[in-house]
Amino acid sequence: MVECKIISIGNVAYVLGMAVKKLHRWYQNVLSGFKQAEEQGHIGKDDLEVYQDGQYTDIAVPIVAPEHLGSQMGIDEKTIDGTCYTILSNRQTNKIALMSATLKSDHLMQLITTHFDIEQRMQVKSLSRDMAENYDWLGRQAFMNAYHVIDKFHVIKNILEQLQAIRIRYRQEELAKRREAKKNKQSYHQPILSNGDTILQLLARSRGLLFITPNKWSEHQKQRAKLLFSKYPEIETAYYQVMKIRKWFTPPTGKTTYQKTRNRKRKELKVLLKEFTDSGIEEIQNIADSIKTHMGQILHYFVKKETNAKAEALNPKNSLLS
Repeated sequence: MVECKIISIGNVAYVLGMAVKKLHRWYQNVLSGFKQAEEQGHIGKDDLEVYQDGQYTDIAVPIVAPEHLGSQMGIDEKTIDGTCYTILSNRQTNKIALMSATLKSDHLMQLITTHFDIEQRMQVKSLSRDMAENYDWLGRQAFMNAYHVIDKFHVIKNILEQLQAIRIRYRQEELAKRREAKKNKQSYHQPILSNGDTILQLLARSRGLLFITPNKWSEHQKQRAKLLFSKYPEIETAYYQVMKIRKWFTPPTGKTTYQKTRNRKRKELKVLLKEFTDSGIEEIQNIADSIKTHMGQILHYFVKKETNAKAEALNPKNSLLS
């Protein structure tokens, strides 16, 4: 039950009427099979030894499962206890084919060529990934028969980060004014806005509403957005530009071929990117530059609407971005 569902072990203990610590020890020492695997020498057997920084180092490889390779794969990075792992997973079954504590393409390529034969790798028809160059190069080398899809989630995540950067920039400017006033022993006055916020509070508390579409705003968020946009028109412009990109990802209704969809979406995207470039807002221009660089792989989303959403949903920090 614990392994098949995203559920807290505390909830399981509550249902079973057990102490949480007792169930945790039972799962760790008995149910998980970790102790038995450790005693049989299975733990660490696939670890990769590499020479770097003048010494040999072991790279942890907790999972190698060639049987989980399929036609639609996704590759992503996850940070676990401060360590960055690369995870190659089957998007159809959601099962992990490779998990390794490295982001370097040469290390990953060594693992893939060692554990996955060429026939298995040629069966991969599509690879969903982010915009990282290391995964682009790895995908081209390891899965030669696959087209690449820049994951919709990562595109939206990137543009929302740029949007938040504008809000943060204005907040830093306001903090600098307060710091300068204190330095010169002057009073720093913050007027109270109609919703009870100060300027600094307005900029801080507006973070959440910028992540979501206007139809999901609460009444308090609607009021706060109105104040934010009236005082910072640049944020309003950037917000509605970002909403256009999110809407652009909506698949067309009715039956249509991929090629027709791709041609139409390419034209729509070019119009949007020109608006972004002409906006004069640096962060929005950064979005345009990034999307232009990866336009071909982003458009591949409309082949089968492929995304790593299930894998990303495991990270609670990203729940606002889906």
